[in-house]
Amino acid sequence: MGEWMLFARFGGTVGAIPTDRVVETMRPLPTERLAGAPAFVRGLAVVRGAALPVIDGVHVVAGRPAEMGPHARFVTLRVGDDRAVLLVDEVVGVRRLGDAELAELPPLAGAAVAETVRAIGALDARLLVVLDAGRLVSDARAVLR
Repeated sequence: MGEWMLFARFGGTVGAIPTDRVVETMRPLPTERLAGAPAFVRGLAVVRGAALPVIDGVHVVAGRPAEMGPHARFVTLRVGDDRAVLLVDEVVGVRRLGDAELAELPPLAGAAVAETVRAIGALDARLLVVLDAGRLVSDARAVLR
């Protein structure tokens, strides 16, 4: 059957986020850095009146900070009552991703990224990573607690 996903670019990698976790996408807003925050948390931004942690999606996927190019976007994610923002290089689109297009993480890769990547696959002969939005949001919100 598959699942609807929002596709985005994270550096040279295409990533997917389940649409049931996505609230909205928007141009990036001003972000205030937080001293002592983990490297993947870019800081805080005020989105619709709430201070939300901003997760650097490129850092999560590619291991380096995102560059704020002209196509960069904020993707607001919701998990339960918690919200956070994911910074991506570009939103590519939305489509249903079939179960056959995904595979479990190989053991060596799984050890390194199991906390943030739910599955891997290929999309048009390119690597595709499916992010675990629940884990990203809970880790980012823990910074604020």
